[in-house]
Amino acid sequence: MSFRGIIGIVALFLVSCKKHKDLYPYTGIGGHACAGLHISGSNYHDNSLEAYRYARSFEKVLMVEVDVQVSLDGTPWLFHDPELSVESTGSGFIPQKEDSYLSGLKYHSLEKERVIRLLDLPADLKGVRLVLDLKESDGTETGVLDSASVIDALKQAKQYFYNGDLAIVTNSRRFVPTIKGLGYFVYYNAVNADQFLSYADKTISDGAAFRNSEISISDVTAVKSLGKEVVIYDVRSPKGIRSALEKSPDYLLTDDIKATLIEKYK
Repeated sequence: MSFRGIIGIVALFLVSCKKHKDLYPYTGIGGHACAGLHISGSNYHDNSLEAYRYARSFEKVLMVEVDVQVSLDGTPWLFHDPELSVESTGSGFIPQKEDSYLSGLKYHSLEKERVIRLLDLPADLKGVRLVLDLKESDGTETGVLDSASVIDALKQAKQYFYNGDLAIVTNSRRFVPTIKGLGYFVYYNAVNADQFLSYADKTISDGAAFRNSEISISDVTAVKSLGKEVVIYDVRSPKGIRSALEKSPDYLLTDDIKATLIEKYK
């Protein structure tokens, strides 16, 4: 082989080994509803075991968010919408259904994934923060879940998962101190920065979650100046991904993990 050929091979090797630069080193990437909420082109249905495994297959994913509803038996299940018939083979509302009914449901999706319990996820979090977006409605317009049932469900989760930390996203003030007492990290799901800054329990919450469209760079700075973490979600398009990353939240819960990682690491 010629000297020029050897130089070419060495150059190719060096280029292939070059590490991608992290353009947004202060923002961790997470999966919204595991790997994207209501995304028609997604590989798997949101909140499914398959979507969770897909999100965890990315080494750079540091957070996974799931939507949690508590059944009539007090078991935490993963499902986003209030009405089961919208996305699954079931009908009615999770808080009004027994586990035996819910265990047979599947999603209206190409893969027909099962509707699963929170405790069907692998127990070992391996340092990834699992965020539970707690749905507190009992299925009626004005009703809320019994506090004791919710707390018992959160205790189940705390006992089950290990090697990682658990967080709650809530817009309720009912039992934030109790959730904190169980060892959960608590994010307040705020409409905007002004609402969070006027939130009576902001001093005991650990941070806040905002839609990308409802928060600015200055808002993120204001919330972080209080020593609170900022999570941004509802990010789908390349433009939205870039705008969210430029705001420097602590975490970005994206609906397109692969596209977000490509934008972050170049």
